[in-house]
Amino acid sequence: MIMFQRANCTWATPFTIDGSKPGRTLNASIADMTGSMGRDHGYSTSVMDNGDSTFVRYEGTMSMKKDGSGTYKGTWKYVRGTGKLRGISGSGTYKGAGAADGTSWADISGHYSLGKGKAKKTK
Repeated sequence: MIMFQRANCTWATPFTIDGSKPGRTLNASIADMTGSMGRDHGYSTSVMDNGDSTFVRYEGTMSMKKDGSGTYKGTWKYVRGTGKLRGISGSGTYKGAGAADGTSWADISGHYSLGKGKAKKTK
């Protein structure tokens, strides 16, 4: 089975990048499922409260139960930023779970660097 997903996300505990917090975040992905196991990859765009944006590419694995709930985990990497975030780099990991009703949560951690600055942790 091939799954196409689009999700609007909110941050229960927003991270900060150079003093800005994320506002609207959109995820778009595709997954290839065989039985209850699958691989997915996609992109996440966050518009920060100062108007700048970040673009992340992610990929990982997922497992689903018959009721539609499941778990997922993988890695992510910044691919682009705008405004003060132009030149952002960094990466990390994520893991989470989804309920049968379509809601989900994720624990996301990693680091970022702006230009020639020192790498900073995000969580």
